[in-house]
Amino acid sequence: MNLLNQKKGLLGIIMFLVIFFGCDGITDQGGSDSNNLLSLEFLNNNDDSNQGSSTDPDDPGGVLEQQWPPDGFTETSAEQHPKFNETEVTHVMVLAPLPDSFPAHPAECDYLHFLRFRHKNGPQNPSVADRILIAQPGVLEGASAFYNVACNLVTRAYRERRKHIEFWVMDRRSNTLEDLTGLKFAKEVLDPKVFIDYYFRGLAYKGKKFSGFLSPYSSPETEWLIGMGMDQTVKDWNEIITRGIPDQSVRQAKVFLGGHSMGGFITGAYACWDFDGNPETTADAGYNQCRGYFGLDTMVTPGTLIETASSSSIDMSSFLGLVPDNVVALMKKGLFPRFVSMKGVIDPEIMTLLAGLGAAAYEWPTDESENIAYMPETYGSSIAFRFYHSEDWCDFLFAAVPSIEKVRFTNQALLAVFTDDNAMPFSIVRSSFGFFTGGELAEKNFPVSNEQVALIEESLPGFEALTAFFGGHTLALASDYGDNSGAGPLYGWLNYDEIDNEKVPLDSNGEPYTQRESEVTDINDFSFAVGAWPLNFTEHYFPIRLAVDSMFGMDGIVHDDGVERHPVIDIIAGEGPNLGGDNVRPGSPVISGYDHLDVLTAAPVQNNGEPEQVTTHLLNFIFGN
Repeated sequence: MNLLNQKKGLLGIIMFLVIFFGCDGITDQGGSDSNNLLSLEFLNNNDDSNQGSSTDPDDPGGVLEQQWPPDGFTETSAEQHPKFNETEVTHVMVLAPLPDSFPAHPAECDYLHFLRFRHKNGPQNPSVADRILIAQPGVLEGASAFYNVACNLVTRAYRERRKHIEFWVMDRRSNTLEDLTGLKFAKEVLDPKVFIDYYFRGLAYKGKKFSGFLSPYSSPETEWLIGMGMDQTVKDWNEIITRGIPDQSVRQAKVFLGGHSMGGFITGAYACWDFDGNPETTADAGYNQCRGYFGLDTMVTPGTLIETASSSSIDMSSFLGLVPDNVVALMKKGLFPRFVSMKGVIDPEIMTLLAGLGAAAYEWPTDESENIAYMPETYGSSIAFRFYHSEDWCDFLFAAVPSIEKVRFTNQALLAVFTDDNAMPFSIVRSSFGFFTGGELAEKNFPVSNEQVALIEESLPGFEALTAFFGGHTLALASDYGDNSGAGPLYGWLNYDEIDNEKVPLDSNGEPYTQRESEVTDINDFSFAVGAWPLNFTEHYFPIRLAVDSMFGMDGIVHDDGVERHPVIDIIAGEGPNLGGDNVRPGSPVISGYDHLDVLTAAPVQNNGEPEQVTTHLLNFIFGN
């Protein structure tokens, strides 16, 4: 075993600890609540152009049209993307009770949810569509993150090829623990303060009050998450796939499965899974439920995330086999978090706040934000304000007041502090949608600077996957706090197509912070998706068990060749974290300028005048294979 491989194996463990095992304290802030989506009004499906008509020559009588929705499925309206008026978006809820082996859980957790994107003139029954893509979100990600790529793909398929396709995006079962009432409330009354009032000031909505964010250690409502590993996740996905498209021959002819980020690894596991407990029978195998696979800034592979991203050749099976059991035992004792939570960095409170910032940036883009000033101080928010807006460690640890509280931002600029690739330190939470305007900037060297990243890469070869998680280019920070009265400049935001290369500020090395060519997402589209309802952009209670299984593997992968039995496309973001490491398939398209989230959020028309590239590659793939 050489030194390089030892380092790569160690990298996997470091990634696991750094990204997922952050403790946020053991304080339980309250009981469970849910989005209570059962009360939504049924979607009116009385469009005559969609009823009883079939575009499938194998279904001349329109029989398939009469079979949707299937038993146990309920379809209701979702928010419609204003830029894509040809695409209809619905929210589908599926009754799928958890197995009896799971502990007591809220009733909402016995339902699965997904967003369904289809052309407004397409067949009502998805089995009659020309293609159906069914996707898994990445870590900490919800279904609404796919709004742009899904709407754009459906629109382009019809306009350019006269084909009806559908795009389904699963909202994993853990999302049912979220209470999205405050988001709905603020959007109804068009007041961003109502969002904060509901979650942090005790304001009720129609008699309902927020009961608090759940503890990753002790909330009884989250005990069932201990069992939400890869096994239950792929079984849940299989429920949607096989019940939603009940004819296996249709699935094999029309369905493409895929995902973003960790969703690619879930797709690889599904392809190789044995669903009936008998490896000798293969009709139930995941690979027999589809025609092909797609990965969005990821790899579709049955390999583990650690092995793939680090390109490690070390046989860690004897060690890794112990990890899931040990973690489960600790979770049951309340000694290990049940869901991913790093207090003030990535936790349910901060992800909830992000939805509010998204809604405000979409509805009131150029208004001066009052979110920071109006937000009551909490332990989590005080850490977040420092973590996401500190120049360096000294500023983070010792500043009397978080610098973000001294800066004036528009709603768009404030959202960018937490998500744009020129400000966000973590590559997996970056999109490139423009740049700051209106005031002076400082370099952001927290939590690590570019120089520190380069030093790590030089001193410890083999740690590229870890440095890619933080690295990239120099980050910018609003630094004009004004005079003693606080009357500093109002920092605004230039959209992706408003960047003038000649006017972009330079960093300390004389390099521009950004270039027009590397800005690819429209902030209006991005903020719409971040603030979308009834299914949201993030996953507040992402199960640690699924993270462990994705990173270290488990026993359900039986048919090892499941992925390679069908065509695969992995579309890579040129500025992303490179989750495929050295294992990226030859010929995989790499899109220059795209960050990790841009493969989902990029604008339909790019700054070079060309159509968005992810959808171009997907269209060519699904109709060419």
